[in-house]
Amino acid sequence: MFDNLIESSPTHRPVKGVATSTLMSLVFHFFLIAGAVYTTRKAAEEHIARLMDTTLIYMEDEPPPEEPPVVTQIAPPPKGFQTLLAPVEIPTEIPAIDLSQRFDPRDYSGIGVEGGVFTGLAGGTGPIDLSQVFEEAVVDEIPDRISCPSLDYPRMMQQANIEGNVLLQFIVDTTGHVERGSSEMVSSTHRAFEGPARDMISRCLFRPGRVRGRAVRVLVQMPIIFALQGR
Repeated sequence: MFDNLIESSPTHRPVKGVATSTLMSLVFHFFLIAGAVYTTRKAAEEHIARLMDTTLIYMEDEPPPEEPPVVTQIAPPPKGFQTLLAPVEIPTEIPAIDLSQRFDPRDYSGIGVEGGVFTGLAGGTGPIDLSQVFEEAVVDEIPDRISCPSLDYPRMMQQANIEGNVLLQFIVDTTGHVERGSSEMVSSTHRAFEGPARDMISRCLFRPGRVRGRAVRVLVQMPIIFALQGR
C-alpha cells in the first residue's frame, strides 16, 4: 500500500525538565519518609511515656481478725488457810519440833492472810496470772463507775416518744478506762440506741477491779436505759 515506510521521529524531552521532575520526586519522597519516621517515633515515645506513668498498686493482705481475750472464770486460790477434815485415825506420836520456825499469830487468827503458811493445794487452782481478764464474779472488788458523760438521746426516737435499753459488755482496764474495741452488744431494743450507748461507755471512768489488792482487767456488763423525762 505504501512503498516507503516513514520512520516516526523520536520525541526529545529537554534535560532540564527531567532533572527538575526527578529532584521534586526525591524531595517529595524524602519528606514523606521523614514524616512517617517522625510519626512512628512519636507514637513509640507516647507509648513509653504511658508505660512509665503506670503506677503499680500492691494490695496488702488483710490483717487476721483479733482473737477475743481469754476470760478467767476460776476463783482465786486460798489465802493462807484451808478447810480441815477430821482425821480418821488419832495420831499417838508427838511430831518433832522444829525450833528454827518462827511463830506468827496471824496464821492462827482464823482470818485468811495473804502469804500465810498455806500456799495452795496440790492439783488445785494454783497461782493466778493477774494480767488476764477476770469476770466480775471472781474478783475481790468489782469495777465501780466514777463518772460518765450525759447520754445522747437519738432525736428521731425522742420525737417519736420511743424508750428502750441497751446491754453492753466491755473490759475495764487497770486504769479504770474502757479498753478500745472491747465493747460488744449483748442486747438492744432498737439499733438507734446502740451508737449513743457505745459512745457514752467509751468515755466513762471506773474505779478498777482488784484481785489480791492489785488492779486487774475485768469483763463488765452494764445496762444503759433510754428513758424520756416526765413520762
